[in-house]
Amino acid sequence: MRYLLTILYLSGLHAFSPAVADESGTLDYEFAISVEKSELNDLSLGDDPDLERLEEEEIEFEFGLEYWPNDQLHFFFVGALKDETETEKPRGDRDSLSGLERKEIGVGYLFGDEIASDLNVGRMEFVSASEWWLWWDEELDGIRLESAYGSIDTMFGVTEEQARESTGLDRIDPEMEDVRRVMASLAWEFADNHSLLFYYLDQQDDSKSYYSGFGSFDDCNDGPPAPACVSEDRDKIDDEDADLTWAGIGYLGEFEIEAVGDFEIELHYAEVDGDEVIYEFDDPDPVTKLSEVTGRRENSVDGSARGYLVSWTPAALEDWSFTLSRAIGAGDGNPDDDRDKSFRQTGLQGDIDAFGELFQPELSNLEVRAIGVVWEAYDGVKIGLLGYDYRQDRLADEMRDAALEIDPIGLDRDLGREVDLTLTVEAYGGMEFTLIAAEFEAGEAYGANAGETSRFVKFELSYEF
Repeated sequence: MRYLLTILYLSGLHAFSPAVADESGTLDYEFAISVEKSELNDLSLGDDPDLERLEEEEIEFEFGLEYWPNDQLHFFFVGALKDETETEKPRGDRDSLSGLERKEIGVGYLFGDEIASDLNVGRMEFVSASEWWLWWDEELDGIRLESAYGSIDTMFGVTEEQARESTGLDRIDPEMEDVRRVMASLAWEFADNHSLLFYYLDQQDDSKSYYSGFGSFDDCNDGPPAPACVSEDRDKIDDEDADLTWAGIGYLGEFEIEAVGDFEIELHYAEVDGDEVIYEFDDPDPVTKLSEVTGRRENSVDGSARGYLVSWTPAALEDWSFTLSRAIGAGDGNPDDDRDKSFRQTGLQGDIDAFGELFQPELSNLEVRAIGVVWEAYDGVKIGLLGYDYRQDRLADEMRDAALEIDPIGLDRDLGREVDLTLTVEAYGGMEFTLIAAEFEAGEAYGANAGETSRFVKFELSYEF
């Protein structure tokens, strides 16, 4: 696939010539700068005194160009100069990344009369329809065809990372390298403000395997090296290889009931199945910083998830909206067999703050209930208050993904509760200010740490010009 992309890029550059760029050519550009700073306190709920606070800072200058030589051919580029820093205190561990990030770059071609289509080759942003139930929200290298016919919009794409994301990195992200994805979606607006959504994603992970079929974890001297004989830099490897297929359906609808108000409704259902290999590692060697591969587990995967969201804007309070939502990702009732019934998200869902700014859980072995209110106090000024309640679907002594650095003990499903307060101010001329404050209180699932709290605050200032 990498050779195919190279050929198509060169073909596009050949087309981008003075002969093509006549007087009808147009050039659009935009710039934006943003500053973010956040602090997460009690990262381990008091369990680890060396993990009391996580500080993150990010400065980004983004610039985008789009050139249309004619009405069909277009070239696009979106890049960002970024400086990111993450510091764990009081331990003092600090990770920094600075460089030019390639967000979008490629060539597109519009064609078709009855079926209008847009073919793009390069790095593009893939975004799903719902901001609450995210299938994908990521920039990916690949080929994409988007088409529209009447009330039906379709997307088909094939993606695989071709190069490192930023000049500040020395390699492709291990979780993305050698992973080929086939993606498709269909949106059918069968009535005004009522749409059915269909999603499909097939993932084939061809990254490195650590087991040759010989030897054992207990004996490294019999035959070729077994996994226990291999040491790796954890930052350079992916500890999960998964060949999985996701499929899902959703409904988005809007209703207006006179004297009652406006309603927005979302309904979602998704399934995942396939096979995965999970590797286990010991603690890094203090000198070499390498971790030994100590285990390998194969699972067949078969999980499902479902959820809904209802938003109501009262007729008498047009500046207020109230939301109620629930999502359930199935868990696995028997972790000792080779069948995993836990749902997991695609890994392309971008920032996973849809279910809480602080806890940020992945929808796997999890039930999330949320209730909230948003008030537009003034034009461009919004205040939101959201509350979350988290429970495991099945008892387990670990979470697939969450922001806190502590695992549950596996004796209770009550993970805890979170409250988020957000303030958004859209100022004149493209400036936006966002302030987020959140608090999480641990539930009985965290044993002796139940009742402990963690606090989060985030500040963001952005300006588009």
